[in-house]
Amino acid sequence: MSSRVILLGATGYTGGLVLDALLRRGLDPTVAGRDRAALTALAQRSGGLDHLVVDAVDPAPLRGHLDRGDVLVTTVGPFERFGHPVAQAAAEAGAHYVDSTGEVGFVRALRARHHERARERAR
Repeated sequence: MSSRVILLGATGYTGGLVLDALLRRGLDPTVAGRDRAALTALAQRSGGLDHLVVDAVDPAPLRGHLDRGDVLVTTVGPFERFGHPVAQAAAEAGAHYVDSTGEVGFVRALRARHHERARERAR
């Protein structure tokens, strides 16, 4: 099984910047977010990318799409509100988690809450 890059929040401003950077590097990420119509249009404009309709408020469906070794990139903030459930979904799956936060308190709490579980599941 090959790892995937999943970009959550792909239809937002920051998500668009990240998507452009990934595409320039020859990657074909799966775009994810809550607006089916916007995701479908974005996926088609970007060369027919795969897309997932998921919501950071309820990351359980997202967890079902993540596999060990996948990379989950999220631009959905504020991270103190939406980041922990998404990071937990990645940790439970053994997926790598990357975000665009600048929220220092969130980063500290992220490590305290999810780091050990992520390490366990990645083995």
